[in-house]
Amino acid sequence: MNTNRITTFLLGPELSWLVMYGLTLLLVAPNRPATEAGNIRLESLAWYVLFAAIVLSFLPLRWSPMGLGWSMLRIGIAGLVGITSLATAFCAAIDYHDSRNSGVGTLWMMLVIFGVIFLFLGMIGVSLYIKFKS
Repeated sequence: MNTNRITTFLLGPELSWLVMYGLTLLLVAPNRPATEAGNIRLESLAWYVLFAAIVLSFLPLRWSPMGLGWSMLRIGIAGLVGITSLATAFCAAIDYHDSRNSGVGTLWMMLVIFGVIFLFLGMIGVSLYIKFKS
């Protein structure tokens, strides 16, 4: 295996999820200690970051030397881990200091459920596009 193949293998969907997780940690850091305005900002921002991360996880398909099946497996596994990690990071930074905190768990479940749905819809769509394109 030459250096170019190793590089393209390492620049896969896992790296894009790690970058987005790092960005998430930077975005939630200003909300320590948690403020109401920061909580509301993070609730909205979580959706945009999650969907951007899902879209970016498909970007390595442009240069990946692997077959479609292995690429989709990597995207799926990295996506499941990444979605739960991003949702956990956002929800851990949100604290209202009252009964509204019960909704934070619901936000986590919604982020994970909708994230997984959009990830798998993206995987199906990209797979069909690649299959019928060639």
